[in-house]
Amino acid sequence: MRDLSQDNIADEIGMSAGNFGKIERGEIDISSSHLLQIAKVLKINITDLFEDKLTLAEKENTYGFATKDELENLSRQMQNLIKREFEKLRKELPVKKISQKKYLKSKKFKK
Repeated sequence: MRDLSQDNIADEIGMSAGNFGKIERGEIDISSSHLLQIAKVLKINITDLFEDKLTLAEKENTYGFATKDELENLSRQMQNLIKREFEKLRKELPVKKISQKKYLKSKKFKK
């Protein structure tokens, strides 16, 4: 969210990027001092690291201020509205019935 790479954060806390990557993947445990340093680099409260918030993958599914699910729901609502309006227009328009013989004799059909 702060547009920092693993290398940036690792450098800020005095750790190799490889070890920082292992921490992110849960392969090694992190010391409380490193945890505090990471919170400072990210400019967040250390308790934020322990709260159950959206994962990065879930945040990537956001579009501006709406989530992907909200946009999909809006899209379905719009499709239903368009279908209803189309049906309403179709019922309101006069239907011109013409026999097949008349159609075949009409100028539209002739070449």
